[in-house]
Amino acid sequence: MIRCNRKNRDPNGPNKANGYHRNLYRNTRDGKIAGVCAGFADAFDIPIWLARLIFISLVIFTFQFALIGYVVAIFMLAKRQPRTAQNWDNDSDSDSGNRVFNYHKPASSRLQDIRDRLRRLDEQVGSMEGYVTSKKYHTNNQINDL
Repeated sequence: MIRCNRKNRDPNGPNKANGYHRNLYRNTRDGKIAGVCAGFADAFDIPIWLARLIFISLVIFTFQFALIGYVVAIFMLAKRQPRTAQNWDNDSDSDSGNRVFNYHKPASSRLQDIRDRLRRLDEQVGSMEGYVTSKKYHTNNQINDL
């Protein structure tokens, strides 16, 4: 029998209080009903009207699932803390890396970010290829087959 023990949970893991490490909060300030659509719009950096349009489309095609998902989101997402003038600037800089669409960055810096990510990925693939083609890998593989 598997038991869920809340005491052994990682406090830094994804949870309701930290927005599940995805910047997911309910935005009750800009929201109409409970702020779920406005919260998703903030998290994915899209206009609020587009998030509402997507939700309405989901309601049209999957009525019960969309409404159940909305109610679940109300309970699963924490309210976004009100921003003061002091932490407004800090918040906008700190979560800009988590945004999906970074229109405020110039194209040259976005391309440089992509180049850096691809270079790191190439280094990781190179190190994996080096390990797989090494004698150490073949020896470990033969030992595991015993």
